[in-house]
Amino acid sequence: MAGAVIAFAYTAIYPRMPVKTLNGMMVLDLGLTAVLMLVVGLAYFGTGTAFSLVLFTVPWWAFTFLAALVIEVPFFYSFCKRWDVDMLPPPDA
Repeated sequence: MAGAVIAFAYTAIYPRMPVKTLNGMMVLDLGLTAVLMLVVGLAYFGTGTAFSLVLFTVPWWAFTFLAALVIEVPFFYSFCKRWDVDMLPPPDA
């Protein structure tokens, strides 16, 4: 599920942003992460389901967040490199 949301964001949403900035991407990503957590939460909230991360077990929300983070990092790096998105905030004037 996380992969589908991230792929949709980086192929359909972020490229259509008129001005591609780190702050703009962060705002959209916050909303997409909230939608992802809501959808996954509808399936797993209250079930007590735990997921294994090899060395330890985590609840559904931690697994979803960590999986999304691991999946998103290469997409984010490639997108910022391709579209020349400045990774540093603008200096205060």
